[in-house]
Amino acid sequence: MERHKRRGIRKRRAEKRKQKIRKLFFAAVLVPFILLAVFVIIFFQKRQNEKLLRLEDAKKQETLKQEQLENGKQEVEELYQSYLAEREEAVPAAVEEMQSFSDWFFETYPEKAKKEVLELASDGKLTKESVYHAAGESMHVAYDRYKGYLNDVETAKQYGIYERDGKKEEQAEVTIAGDLCFTEDGFVLDHYDEVNDLAQCISPKLLEITNASDIFYVNHEYAISDRGASLAGKYYTFRAHPKRMELLKEMGTDLVALSNNHVYDYGEAAFQDTIKLLKQADIPYVGGGLNLEEAKKPVYFIVNGIKIGFVGASNAEKIRYTPQAGEDSSGILLAYDTTAYNQVISDAAKQCDYLIAYIHWGTEDTNDFNDVQQQMGRGFLNSGADIVVGGHPHVLQGMEYVDGKPIVYSLGDFWFNGETKYTGLLKLQIDIDGLREMSFVPALQTGYTTQYLDAEEEEQMELFGFLENLSPNVEIDQTGVIREK
Repeated sequence: MERHKRRGIRKRRAEKRKQKIRKLFFAAVLVPFILLAVFVIIFFQKRQNEKLLRLEDAKKQETLKQEQLENGKQEVEELYQSYLAEREEAVPAAVEEMQSFSDWFFETYPEKAKKEVLELASDGKLTKESVYHAAGESMHVAYDRYKGYLNDVETAKQYGIYERDGKKEEQAEVTIAGDLCFTEDGFVLDHYDEVNDLAQCISPKLLEITNASDIFYVNHEYAISDRGASLAGKYYTFRAHPKRMELLKEMGTDLVALSNNHVYDYGEAAFQDTIKLLKQADIPYVGGGLNLEEAKKPVYFIVNGIKIGFVGASNAEKIRYTPQAGEDSSGILLAYDTTAYNQVISDAAKQCDYLIAYIHWGTEDTNDFNDVQQQMGRGFLNSGADIVVGGHPHVLQGMEYVDGKPIVYSLGDFWFNGETKYTGLLKLQIDIDGLREMSFVPALQTGYTTQYLDAEEEEQMELFGFLENLSPNVEIDQTGVIREK
């Protein structure tokens, strides 16, 4: 019995030890598992919290981004409305089919431009100039693109707009020559026909400049046609054969002025041929047309996102052989009464960043500009022109600045006849702020040719000095750069 009792006690003790061992075993296994589970729960809870925070932060950022975008759109829209006010256009009412300018702007221009505009808007520094530097196009160009005027080349032409690739970033180079005259059996064409080489007629250096310029502009003082008869009673009449269009192209001509006293020398048919041939050669023109609307119509060039405008008119005949264009008749735009031309200038100035107004005026063969020219030129500037450039006297006349804007009274003859006289090219460097630099390329017309005056030649400085003496408030340095003094 006693033995059986002791065996039972031992058995119970052994069982307790086993239970204790099992408890210790389970504790050793379970506790780490529980700790691991707790860690996992804490880890995933933390991750979830971080995710929620990130989502919340992303929502905040998206909200902030959206607010910034909406604020930017509002600023752009206000700038656009201010721009329309300057154009004297009514702010358009919202129409279903018309996307707002601001929405269009942010969809059209690159992400980089969008980002810069938003930053400027948030800093309160958004201006028309800053929009240009961000987007690479002025408000005038953006407006034209928004309206669909630049959808394709032909559409742009209908609005008198031509796009060019600029040679230098954020600026445009315009080169302007004086009077160009082609006439068969006389003057410069006789010489050209002898040598059959334009580079022997106009210095290669000058041709290099005219062809390299973003825009080369010249006064087209002749008809180009094989039709018509010279106007009765007119002593000098000029007409060239249609094949001479190739010379204009070889000179790098981008634009011509028709507003002069010789473009109608062979009557209406020859004048209309001139226009037809210019259109075929894709050379636009100002100051003349098949009707008055066309004669008044500006031409615009977009170069590096800068929109430059050109207009032209004539005030050059004592005996008025050259007719004013009418509602249904061809001719040029006359400015004996400057009211109409001033209005043309005013309207064009509101549509471009820089406006060049050409005028055929003054007294022939005199280097001195007169009071009438001075008064008219100031009126053109007051109407909105940024520079006035004149022709007709056949010789150089002086220049002057009026409130920081230049009047170039006459560029003389560029390639016209066999007379020996100073001439040259006017070069304008234009950026979004206006005229960056104006300079004069010196040349001499002599022996039916036009020759570049090299810097090594003493005559170059003589020309600069001569031109400076004709100009009330102008100085010209040894490189030909013109400044107000």
